[in-house]
Amino acid sequence: MSLSLFEGPIPGQSLTAEPKSRPWENPPMMSDPMEVLQMYMERLANEETLDDVMDMLDIGVPIDTVSGALLSMGITEGYHSIDIKLFVRPLLTAHIKALADVVGVEYKMTIEEYDDKDAKAKQRRKAKLEAKLAMQTGKIIPEKADEGEQLMMETQEELVAPQEEQAPAEEMPVGLMARGQ
Repeated sequence: MSLSLFEGPIPGQSLTAEPKSRPWENPPMMSDPMEVLQMYMERLANEETLDDVMDMLDIGVPIDTVSGALLSMGITEGYHSIDIKLFVRPLLTAHIKALADVVGVEYKMTIEEYDDKDAKAKQRRKAKLEAKLAMQTGKIIPEKADEGEQLMMETQEELVAPQEEQAPAEEMPVGLMARGQ
């Protein structure tokens, strides 16, 4: 699944949609963190979704990335707000960890736990996830993908996004417009 430069949205396209027409532009459906956690636990009880999540963990996607992608999907679907994501993420991560322990899947909690900081290892994990997606349905049509496949696509997007790395400390700029120290 390769994304072309021409397949993405046009810059400013989000400003042309009718106001309040997107799920995330409206009040969330749920505001109780425990209710949101219960919803995700029920989603993970679905055999197809759980199977896809365990496949992602098995190929090396960290649990924290999976839980973040799942919660980000909930925000874009209008189920809850970003604030709820921050509250629920550690609990959902712990739940997925417990499920992985029961199933017996080896996993990493965060991307920092990997020894391989090189680009080749990251590319291999990304390629494995792309191959798994392609094997399941041939070519996945996002509108027709089941919940587990949508989660895989969202997680793959998070893996593709460049990780913010600390730049080496540079000298502070000086001059009229430089911020004071």
